[in-house]
Amino acid sequence: MNNEKEFFPKDFEFEKLVKKARKRSIIKMVLISLSISLIVLFGSYFIGDTVMKLKMEKEIELDTSWNRIIGANVEERGTIYNYSLTSATAKSSFVKVVGGVPIPWGEQEKVFTILGTSRLISINGPSSLGYIDDERIPMYYEGKRVVEFFHPQVNYKQLFDDRTLLNEIDDNKVVEMAFSFDDGYSIKYVNEVFKDKLAWYWVDTFSKNQIENENNLNQDEELRDATVHGFQAYGFSYHRMSETFPVMNFITTLEKMMEDGGDYEEDAKRIVSNITNHGEVKLEPQNIKIIGVVVTGKPSELIKFSDESMVRGATLGATTDQY
Repeated sequence: MNNEKEFFPKDFEFEKLVKKARKRSIIKMVLISLSISLIVLFGSYFIGDTVMKLKMEKEIELDTSWNRIIGANVEERGTIYNYSLTSATAKSSFVKVVGGVPIPWGEQEKVFTILGTSRLISINGPSSLGYIDDERIPMYYEGKRVVEFFHPQVNYKQLFDDRTLLNEIDDNKVVEMAFSFDDGYSIKYVNEVFKDKLAWYWVDTFSKNQIENENNLNQDEELRDATVHGFQAYGFSYHRMSETFPVMNFITTLEKMMEDGGDYEEDAKRIVSNITNHGEVKLEPQNIKIIGVVVTGKPSELIKFSDESMVRGATLGATTDQY
């Protein structure tokens, strides 16, 4: 009876074809969706990886440039890169060259991700050990003494002079010593005085407000003198073949950082403003004031500076065997 009422009789072969076509369509849609998802996934990964590498390249370049002007007698000696599926690490190593002998001076490691982020994951700092009533607590890093500086316009409770220690150190050692001056001097004059024992120049980057704050801080009887440790000092390395190259590199680095220096841009602007007295003078070598230096060599070679009148304070830094 039902068959008589059906207007169109069922065609089972046709239904099979429809089901098969529908199944193929679903499979086709799944494959297309999967293909699109894979293209989007790999495309996103490729874009993220490219962005990560570009960011890493730029940041490490900025870090390298900045490391040339901060840190007393510290040199960066290359960066090692390690890549994983979604990130990469960049580890930079540093040394001090003391009397021609390189001394390891720590590492700095950064991690970068394909999400465009970066962060510092390892960096060590100086430390000290002593008691509050000790007359002096030197800072140490990598087992070596850290140099300290005294700004010529800051009044300290006590100025240290470690030049007397040179007579106690074996002459088979090479040592690093930081000299702080009683005023700002030209590069030419400093070169004439310290000649081939020079390793690094300390540049006056202090503002009047900063000097005033340092003086107020050092008047506090409950606090120790706020000296400038080598990690905090700005300057540039000595180059025995060229007097102008290091200072021009210092200036070029600051100018570069002022334009697009990332995290260092504001610091660069502040330093340039202080050196130029808010733009009253140009950022030129003759307007760079040297207020201290780092010298290196055998103790017997540095003793000749014991009576140098321009030296306001002297602190011992890293020491190591000559051979």
